[in-house]
Order: sequence, then C-alpha cells, then structure tokens
Amino acid sequence: MNSNETLSAIQQFDEEYIPFPPFVTAIDAIKTNLSLYRETKIPRHLLVLGESGAGKSSLCKWVKHQYPKFTLPDRDVTPVLVVSVPSGATISSVASSMLEQLGDPAAACGTVSAKTSRVITLCRACQVEMLLFDEAQHIQDRGLAATHYKVGDWLKSLVDQTAIPTVLLGIPRLEELLRVNEQLRRRFSSRIRLALGQDDKKTIHSECLQLFRSLGFCLPVPLSSGNYGWDDLAMRLYYASDGRVGYIKTLLLSALEFALENKVEEIDPKLLEQVFTAKIWLEGVGKLNPFNPAFVFRRLDRGNEPFEPGSLSSVRRGRREVVC
Repeated sequence: MNSNETLSAIQQFDEEYIPFPPFVTAIDAIKTNLSLYRETKIPRHLLVLGESGAGKSSLCKWVKHQYPKFTLPDRDVTPVLVVSVPSGATISSVASSMLEQLGDPAAACGTVSAKTSRVITLCRACQVEMLLFDEAQHIQDRGLAATHYKVGDWLKSLVDQTAIPTVLLGIPRLEELLRVNEQLRRRFSSRIRLALGQDDKKTIHSECLQLFRSLGFCLPVPLSSGNYGWDDLAMRLYYASDGRVGYIKTLLLSALEFALENKVEEIDPKLLEQVFTAKIWLEGVGKLNPFNPAFVFRRLDRGNEPFEPGSLSSVRRGRREVVC
C-alpha cells in the first residue's frame, strides 16, 4: 500500500462502529424510544453506563449520523441534540452549550433560569425529538450531595419541560447523581451497561476474542494467534483490555497502523506485545505484558497500572472475573 492507501485503511477502521451485543441493545432502545415518541408523544428515558472506551461516544456519533440536522425554508431542524459535557461543567455551561448548538447567538448570556427557558423554547422551535448527554457524570462532579441534588433537580426539570426522550451516558459513577435525587432516578430506571461479561452463556475472555476477530474482518491484514492458539490469546486479550471494548479497538488500530507502515503480513501476538507497551502501558513489558510468554495472568489494576480503579469509580457490575 502507498501512504494514501495506508491512511485511508486506518481511517476507515477507526470509523467502524463496534457492534458488540450491549451496543446493539442500546441502539435498539434509542430507536424504540424515538419511534414511540413520534407515534405517541410519550417520552421514555434511558441511562447508558460504561467505562472509558466502552463505546458511549461512538453511540452518540451513530445517533447523530442516523438522525442528522436538516433545513426547512423557515427553520433548521435538529431531530436529535447531542450534548458533550466537558470536564468540570456547570449547569450554566451545559445550558450554554445546548443553546449554541441550537443557534442562539447569545448562548453565554443570562442566568441559568433564563438559559434553561431559552433551551426549552429552541428545542420546540428546532423540533428536537431526543436529547443525549454524553459524559454526563461531569455535570455532577463538582461539589457534594447538595450540589448533586441541585444538578439532578435541574435535569429533572429540563426533562419534564422539554417532554422528549432523554439519554444520559456516562461512566458508572453517574449513578451517584441518580441515587441522590429520587425523582430523577425514577425517570431513568431503564438502564443499559456497555460492557462485556453480561452473557451468562459466554466467558468474558471468549467475548473479547469474538469482538477481536469480528473487528479483524474489517482489516486488510489478517489476524494470527501465533504460537498461543485462539483460547490462550482470548485470555491475553482480556487482560490486555480489562474486558473494555475501546482498548481492544485501540490494540487493533495501532497494530494495523504498524503493520501497514512496516509491511508486516499479519497481526500476531508479537506485534500486539509491542503495541500494548507503546499505546496502552509503557511499563507493560515482560511478565507485565499480556502478550509476552512470561505474563503472570492477572488483572493489571494495581497502583500505577493501566486499569487501576479511579478514586471516584464505582465497583463494576455485571462482570465475571476470569480465574486462572
């Protein structure tokens, strides 16, 4: 491949959605909620939880692609409004972001109450039929319980006044916001977890391998299990990704880039070993690299390791630990 073909192959793979079962379930739920609203005007809401790299932002991207903005003679129509909540966001800054996307020329001006009122008015004018808040945990990261209740109360009021289906997407600690505010919790009782390890009929490492191989079909370079065999590689993939979808894609994308640039004929464990160290954990060498023959077969979640739980992270649920 020449350089342009290489870049095109990498970009094409990077844009691939990851159709693992919970992702498909979330897509189906969003489509169902939107169809129900269009037919009955009944708004149903959804909470989508997932660790970093689980596919939450990809889900938002898919929704925006499926329901794009369009222009009528008298107005711009935004069927789905996706709000990416930045770190350290406040209620006021989130409202401003919504106003900016809805075309308000003075999005930063006004009190929270005034901004919220304009958001509601513009949602109706732009015929918004669904709201999605990506990384919604950022809106509750400031302050303690009293602040969290205030944030929850604002969201509850916004959801009620817009009266359209709303999706909150975030890492598991987003549940803390709902625990503090019972009324908001009732509105988001429907929940989906974007995580492997929820199928009682499959082990999490076999799901990692299945995802790895299904994504591999999109690649112009074949996959190989090398000297390990596929079952052994499945275990190593689990520990290299901690069962997180985004890390599996990162491994494959980086391996693809290396293979195309260096004219490597296949993506095998030796290449994945290099990629893990280069892209996921610099200290991941020897017995601390899942693709190395000397690997110790344990989760890399201790201090200063790549999957160390954050101090605010809640306990992951729905995951079956692999015992070796």
